[in-house]
Amino acid sequence: MKPTRHAIRRDSFHHGDTKRAAVDAALALIAEHGQHAVTLRAVAEILGVNHRALYRQYTSREDLLFAVAERGFARLADLLEAIPVAELDCGRTALAQCYASFALAEPQLYDLMFALPLRKCFHDAEGIGPQLRRVVKAAAVTIQAGHAPPIGSDATRIGVLRVWGLTHGLIGLYRAGALKARSDRSAVQFMVDAARALAPAAERLRP
Repeated sequence: MKPTRHAIRRDSFHHGDTKRAAVDAALALIAEHGQHAVTLRAVAEILGVNHRALYRQYTSREDLLFAVAERGFARLADLLEAIPVAELDCGRTALAQCYASFALAEPQLYDLMFALPLRKCFHDAEGIGPQLRRVVKAAAVTIQAGHAPPIGSDATRIGVLRVWGLTHGLIGLYRAGALKARSDRSAVQFMVDAARALAPAAERLRP
């Protein structure tokens, strides 16, 4: 079943907010049915507007999905930037915790975000680019917590990639049923412990 028009109330947006409301409606569809349920007609039906009105904001379904992914990267960046890095013993574990928790809380949105050609978008001035750069910068700051390669160094970049690669792979195994855990919380803890093992021995032994 599609989300009803009541899922995104028509009186919750005004004429100039159609673009934002369309992303809200697409997010609701993705959360319930996955990205394949998103069409401009389906979104227009939720909003109670003619689908032609959406073409003035989004030229295609793909254009709308990129806008949804941009919102997703903004959410992930917000979570990463909120990590209290000054209090961390191990930045790798905090990064794994944040990343895995987000992925399991919003699996359909996560799938959309990381199915896009991110390398091509990274340096874009608009759209996904700025939010993706926020994610990477916040991840680098988190990795550096408690020790010191400077931001942008090879050590920091490799550290981020190791944690993301490990966590991303374990998320896929868990969702496929190959990694067994009693709950999402237990699965996240397993990923955090695995990320801790990537840290230098001196960092892992901190009290």
